[in-house]
Amino acid sequence: MPDDPPTIAAWRVRMGTQEAKDIYREWASTAELVNAQARNRGLRLLPVRGLANVRAAVLWFALAHNLMRTVALRAARAAAAAA
Repeated sequence: MPDDPPTIAAWRVRMGTQEAKDIYREWASTAELVNAQARNRGLRLLPVRGLANVRAAVLWFALAHNLMRTVALRAARAAAAAA
């Protein structure tokens, strides 16, 4: 865009490379999956107020998510080993 500041123009050039597209594609497939799972598990609006309470609620969700992923990945590894 002709009206872009130099920093935005440089960012657009970087994001136009194949390497950047590959990195973004990989990031989107992992980060967006976690966000979608959070919404599907009811984390749409936080029923708390204040930064400390929001941080606690999000950390609890992150812990629960990581534990569920650990269980699923271990089950998949065990199933693959048994096959």
